[in-house]
Formats: sequence, structure tokens, C-alpha cells
Amino acid sequence: MTHAMVLMGANEVDGRVNRWKVENSWGDKSGEKGWYRMSDDWFSEYTYQVVVRKSYLNEEEKAAAQKAPIVLKPWDPMGSLA
Repeated sequence: MTHAMVLMGANEVDGRVNRWKVENSWGDKSGEKGWYRMSDDWFSEYTYQVVVRKSYLNEEEKAAAQKAPIVLKPWDPMGSLA
């Protein structure tokens, strides 16, 4: 939860995402000149929070975004990026 990456794209097969194109902040010396392909399983397991433009959300996601946030205590390890 202490590392940020930019998700630049997604690959879809039959309307379902199966992998993501990720730009790492470590520079072009790692991966494929700084780029990685991550499986959707990886994304589900290791992604803690994302920033998404509202225009990309469906109605259910937009409704969830309107709910009051869950405020974590400062010492909660899940709040290390907050």
C-alpha cells in the first residue's frame, strides 16, 4: 500500500477485462521500459485504491461513490495511503 502505479489500459476478451497495462514509477530500467502487464487476478488481489474519472463509472458505482466514506484511524495499516 505504499507504492503508486498508473493504469494506462485494459485488455478485454468477451466483454471482460483479463489484463491491465501498468506504468511503474521505478523508471524504464525495470519491466518492459517501465511498463508491465498485470492479470486481472493480480489487480483484484493487490489494488487497494484507485482514482477513476466519474464519466467511466456505471450507475451502481456512481451511487456507491455518493455514500459517506469509512474513516480509518491514523494508525490503521489500511490507511497508509490516505
